[in-house]
Amino acid sequence: GWIGRKHAEVVVANEQCELVGVCDVNNEHASFAIECSVPFSTDLDTLLTETQPDGAIIAVANGFHGDVAECCARHGVHVLIEKPVSDTLSEAQRIITAADAAGIHVLVGHHRRHSPLIQDARAVVRYGNLGKLLGVSMLWALYKPRDYFDVDWRSKRPGGGPTFINLIHELDSLRFICGEITRVYAIGSSEARGLEVEDTLSITLSFESGAVGSILASDASPAPWSYEATTAENPHYFHADENCYHFLGTEGSLAFPRMELWSYANSERGWQHPLKKHTFDIVLADPIAIQLQHFCEVIRNETPPLVDARDGARTLAVALAVIDSIESRQPVDVGEIQ
Repeated sequence: GWIGRKHAEVVVANEQCELVGVCDVNNEHASFAIECSVPFSTDLDTLLTETQPDGAIIAVANGFHGDVAECCARHGVHVLIEKPVSDTLSEAQRIITAADAAGIHVLVGHHRRHSPLIQDARAVVRYGNLGKLLGVSMLWALYKPRDYFDVDWRSKRPGGGPTFINLIHELDSLRFICGEITRVYAIGSSEARGLEVEDTLSITLSFESGAVGSILASDASPAPWSYEATTAENPHYFHADENCYHFLGTEGSLAFPRMELWSYANSERGWQHPLKKHTFDIVLADPIAIQLQHFCEVIRNETPPLVDARDGARTLAVALAVIDSIESRQPVDVGEIQ
């Protein structure tokens, strides 16, 4: 798919690594391997034996992550798995167990953690001028065209719907910036399309720190308020100069991604006293390319993984809790990952 090709393109563009092979069960995708002048195979075990790579990027359907990761582990090949780490926590544990037994690194492609914007927001929230974090509000809305759902799995459980496909990014960013999420309460609606999966949902979040949060999301509304539209990191999306996240602290507040910090202009506090706005310098970069560079450094044992399989499983646990809450119409505690 698109993301697999994107990963291959950034590998080709990176001087630190070399693309040595492409594997896909569909022979029609051999053309891309031919373009890159590398071997193609529909059998992963054979390709790994012949090419003996240091690392592999797994960009297959979520339900096959475990099989592919186990195969790579048997060959001692480090892996970067596209998000989510898997569809279920049992499959995530299977991947963790295989990696531990083989002594390989498993990274999960929550690439936004590598974004300079997310890194800067984390620094401000955790170590900057917000004081104690009280709450966060996220708005994610865009319109997915009708033909997007021609790919059958996108409209069905497990794996389909905006929670698993899109909001898992927001949930991971929240964990990275604000700390662990301990409880969720979600309400979902399929009013716009009438599909099995939700098209619009609202999530209330509780954090380990005591902070609270909310996410309002829809993939059925033409709107400029999404990470994709506001950050300009992905050229495939319309860009809007808007904010989509707001972080509230005892000493100030932060609007993201415009990186606007609001705080009191002087020592006087209260709603009648003026606020000042400070805008941080913004650095734009391709987080997928940065993620690949990080993967290379992890393989060379130069740095620990930013998102390993256990960390990815914790984000998966939050997403699964959201789905569980939608279906049960009850608050759901997020389970611990060992």
